[in-house]
Amino acid sequence: MNNEEKKELKKNFIKFAIWIVLLLISWSYVQKHPAEKVSVFSGFEVMFQKAEIFVQNIFGQHGELLERKYSLEKYYKELIKMAENNKCMNVDNIKDLHDTYTNLKEEKKHWLDDVLPNYTKKAYEFDNIVKNNDC
Repeated sequence: MNNEEKKELKKNFIKFAIWIVLLLISWSYVQKHPAEKVSVFSGFEVMFQKAEIFVQNIFGQHGELLERKYSLEKYYKELIKMAENNKCMNVDNIKDLHDTYTNLKEEKKHWLDDVLPNYTKKAYEFDNIVKNNDC
């Protein structure tokens, strides 16, 4: 190695060290702030879902059903947040809402055509319960 290559190598090590420190600071910040963590990781989740839908549209037959399922999951998450923020909500209703959401997430692709209408119907029922449950 000549002098120029040694200087370039030193600069690259310094840049690498700086980037590692910045990455650790960013990681530490995300770990201490849950809203930021959700924001970052939900973006990856959405990208994965979009990729899965794209692949299913090209190679499979469940792309539209997956898109409806993910949309329904998002709707259930919003209903859960609204129900948990409503102090007058019955605990059994919130538990039932959580259980239904968990079951929806675990549904297999080949059953979606049969079960999505039931989950949609339950979502509207939960929506009425959550919005009409005022103190």
